[in-house]
Amino acid sequence: MSPPGTTATAGFVDAHTHLRSTAYADHGIAGTSFEEALLRMSAMTQVPVEDDVFVACVGLLEQGVTTVQVIFHTFGDPDEYRAALHSTIQGIERSGIRALVVLGTTDQAEFLPVGVTNPELPDFCQVTRRLSEAEFGEVVSKATRDYPGISFGVGPVGPQWCSDSLLATIGDIATEGYRVHAHFLESAAQRSWAPGSVLSRMNTHGLLGPHTSLAHAVWCSDKELQILADLGVQLVTCPHSNRLLQAGRAPVDDWLRWGITVGVGLDSADPQARPVDVARLALSPMEAERALSEGGLSCAGFSNVHDRVVWTDRELGIVDSVEIDGTAVISHGRFREHSAVEAARERITETMNRDAANRTSRHSSIDAMIHAYHRHIAGGAR
Repeated sequence: MSPPGTTATAGFVDAHTHLRSTAYADHGIAGTSFEEALLRMSAMTQVPVEDDVFVACVGLLEQGVTTVQVIFHTFGDPDEYRAALHSTIQGIERSGIRALVVLGTTDQAEFLPVGVTNPELPDFCQVTRRLSEAEFGEVVSKATRDYPGISFGVGPVGPQWCSDSLLATIGDIATEGYRVHAHFLESAAQRSWAPGSVLSRMNTHGLLGPHTSLAHAVWCSDKELQILADLGVQLVTCPHSNRLLQAGRAPVDDWLRWGITVGVGLDSADPQARPVDVARLALSPMEAERALSEGGLSCAGFSNVHDRVVWTDRELGIVDSVEIDGTAVISHGRFREHSAVEAARERITETMNRDAANRTSRHSSIDAMIHAYHRHIAGGAR
């Protein structure tokens, strides 16, 4: 039984997250366009990965979120990718949250349209190493073997950042039973970032279907929404991060009109943002609740889950306790290993503070070339 005066519900689902414990604002992430904000993410402080993920997961649990779909991606060789993935999984498992970990990859420029070069990009924005297609396949296979308790998906981080050959490789891997998740048409510029239609390219390589959820989808046309609906693709709206990153507003009412299953992604934009408040930026109260529950579970490929969130105050979002598959992770409003969370938070804060001056310097380097950058991407996009 729930304590007197409380309300019990199922858990929420964050259907698109990067499991960061710090807000965009803490890192100085802003700008006049999504592309600028994305470039400025290169200036973020790199905090300890396991601490970051662990604290982010606990923060979500404290908000009543019991399931996450996290898109994982990092640059580097296979050993670096696997090391960061291991730290991510350690953080997830320490928290007890349910997760689908989507292994993402790219092989083309993320900051410039295909074929455009810009020598003015600061060194810390340059990408010198990505996984080959064979290496990515090996990483996926090894992760599945090494972490049998974790559910994995695969995906292009964004189709505009992937060659057709890589999309084909991801599609082949997906046929082995992996769900697919990706960023999709988050900004208007992404339509012309690489040759061809991003929707057609993903569909050609078997990446669209009932096994697929796509995040953002801000700039989908009505025709594209019809195609996605016919294919059974689910869409995840991230209205809070879309607003903060100047990406635009997704036509969620049109998604619903086409009968598309909708989830909500908090997108690690602001750890203090309440899931219900974020969902209601795009949906009616009733649709928001549905998208945060069964809609989100569908987007992440989960069913028959057994979670219980007891709210001290449902309207204010105050959680008393959380159980996931019968295991208590939050009791009396606190995580079961409260001291471990506080220690991780302190390490993150210390790292952020130590890097403050360098972080400011990195943003200054971007400031010095940002007008040239905007001219380059405006002139280079086809």
